[in-house]
Amino acid sequence: MTYLAIDLEMTGLNVKTDRILEIGALRMDDGKATGEFSALINPHRKIPDAITQLTGITQEMAEAGEELKTVLPRFLEFAGDLPLLGHNLSFDYSFLKQAFVNAKEPFERTGIDTLKIARKFLPQEQKKSLTELRSFFGIDTGTVHRAVSDAYAAALVYERLLSEHETEDPEIFAPKPMHINIKKQQPITIPQKEQLTRLLSEYPDRLTEPISIETLTRSEASKLIERLLHHHKPNDRICCPKKQE
Repeated sequence: MTYLAIDLEMTGLNVKTDRILEIGALRMDDGKATGEFSALINPHRKIPDAITQLTGITQEMAEAGEELKTVLPRFLEFAGDLPLLGHNLSFDYSFLKQAFVNAKEPFERTGIDTLKIARKFLPQEQKKSLTELRSFFGIDTGTVHRAVSDAYAAALVYERLLSEHETEDPEIFAPKPMHINIKKQQPITIPQKEQLTRLLSEYPDRLTEPISIETLTRSEASKLIERLLHHHKPNDRICCPKKQE
């Protein structure tokens, strides 16, 4: 079978407020990687320290990344109409879906979730995070928590589970339609741009993290305006590995 193993790194866990930081994908043909896609993306916001510690992606690396709008067409060309495979796939798919919806591009795929398969066949006491499954199966793909490496790890987990358990339940190893309802995020309005530009000029010390006004959504712009007007500090964010059960 041919499929696309994917993994994303993000600035956090919330599809509505966080951004894609890295996309990695491998074309898998009968268990072998025959093509690779990798892109580091500039999210135009501060990278939380926890994300840098987890992935090794620094603020400088992120700011040198590509624009998402230029990456998406290349990813789409690479992906073709292949089914997707990933660990906790719906999480990564929701970020991709949001990005394509915002870009007014259709993105409907079938998918295979290795977390779901692992939960069915592995002992209950065995932890099912991708990191734990690497150890369980003796899989070494090099760097952990980087997109291409994690995509390859998910593919190898799938191939191992397939070889050992396919006859028990062939259907669970087959791609299924992905159903995630995502609404388009409205871009910042012209009046919001004007107000933010004025506020940032008047109160330059009230915002210390990097921000690109043009990339804000309408909701994000409203929150930032409120913060600048009332000098709120940003909420402390708790970030954690995304591949937990």
